[in-house]
Order: sequence, then C-alpha cells, then structure tokens
Amino acid sequence: MMDKLKKYFKKNENMNETEKKDYENKKNIIKLAGCILFIIIMIIYVNVMPKNYSNNQGQNNTNTIEENTILNELSNIKDNYKQKITISKDLEELTIEREVLGNNEAGRQTIDDKETNYIFYENEYYIITEEVPIKKDETFDPYLNNDITFINIENIIELINSSKESIDLAEENYKIKRYKISLSDLIVIYNKVNNAEISLKENKEINLNINYNENIESIEIDLTELFNLIYEEDYKQVIYKIEYSDIEKIELDGIEELIKMAE
Repeated sequence: MMDKLKKYFKKNENMNETEKKDYENKKNIIKLAGCILFIIIMIIYVNVMPKNYSNNQGQNNTNTIEENTILNELSNIKDNYKQKITISKDLEELTIEREVLGNNEAGRQTIDDKETNYIFYENEYYIITEEVPIKKDETFDPYLNNDITFINIENIIELINSSKESIDLAEENYKIKRYKISLSDLIVIYNKVNNAEISLKENKEINLNINYNENIESIEIDLTELFNLIYEEDYKQVIYKIEYSDIEKIELDGIEELIKMAE
C-alpha cells in the first residue's frame, strides 16, 4: 500500500508555483490518508483478533462466574465489543471477525482462505482495498446471505429464557451451560423478529451452549433445523459460534476521515 502511495509522489518537477502548491496539498492529504488507513488496518488485523483465543490453552478452570449471572453478563454485551462469528455449514465455513462501536463496525470476512476487510458506517458498507484504498460497496454482505437473527444478543437471551431445561457439562478448558430449546420456540422468536411466517413441520430440540470460565467466552447454537426450514435445504449441520473478547474496550478512531476518501 505504501509503495503505491509513494508512486503518486514521483511527479515531473517541471511545474509552475500554482501546480506545485496544489501538488503539495494533495501530497499532504494522501499522507494523512495513509496514516489513517494504517491505523484502521492495524485495528482490523491486530485488535480485532480476540485475545482470549490464545490464552485458553493451559488456563485453569477457576470458573468464578456464577451460573445465575450468565444472563446478566450477556445483557452487558451491548454495543461495544469484539467478536468472532463462525458459521459452519456442512463443509463450508465463514468467519467474520469484527469490532462494533455503536452503529460503526470494522471487520474482516474470511471464506475459502479469501479475506475481505470492511467498514460499516452510517448503514453503508465500505471495502478496504490496496488499489483505491477504500470504496463503497452496495452489494457487500459479510454474512453471505446467512441469517443473522441469532447473532443478536437480545434474541439469544430471549431464546435462553424460552429454554425448558439446562444441563452442566465440562471441557478441558471451559465449562458449559447447555440449554435445551424447543424448535417451536425458536421459530416463534424468529417469526416475531423478522415478521416472517416460517411454518414448523416437526417439533425438535436444539442445543445452545454457553462456554465460560471467569467470563463468558463463547456461544454455540445449532441452527441446522432452522436453516433447513428457511432455505428448504437438507443441511447436515449448521453451527453458529460467537466468541467474545475485550468487552467495552473498542476504539475506532479515524473511521470518519477514512470514509471521506471513499469513492
């Protein structure tokens, strides 16, 4: 990126004073833009990666979180957070790593080893590229048309509240609170949120796992049956996993200035 910006500065020196002045102004603007772009890319490539992932190995299961505070902690995950969303659909895996601050978002979409860095600002998506370096993209969808109803934390809380049963499990690096939820209750919530009319053919049971130690580390929900109803497919397995880190520590300074450069 910086090499491409440097090429811009290799201009013919045979310019009059007005041209030189205009050139210097443009040069300063591009330098500023380059600095802002560097900051944003560092946010996306470094800060957006949840720190908890590498720290899980070898972590003692002190498990100081009280089980009856799980819903309270989920309620505290509001606008400002880092999260990694993994949608595993049979053999396909889509990952969205994002930082959210209010209505602004910076993130990275990864599928089939292809990465796309993006910004969501004032209800518009912008793609960060080496060529432009940023451009508005009205067709971009980081979720590739996958349903995002149960990525919303409030809908997850409502789903947990509809649970008729929960059990306690344990893995090597964390403990699990597993909620058993009726597919009919999931469809009721889905229809209400989306103003939809998905019909239930056969009631089944789905699992929603809260993985935790000292804090909630991730949420996993089996949405296979929901996907099969929505898309009229025969998926074998559709799992949504949402991993959280650094709640309320997000800074997305410079987004406004970067957006001004967009095509």
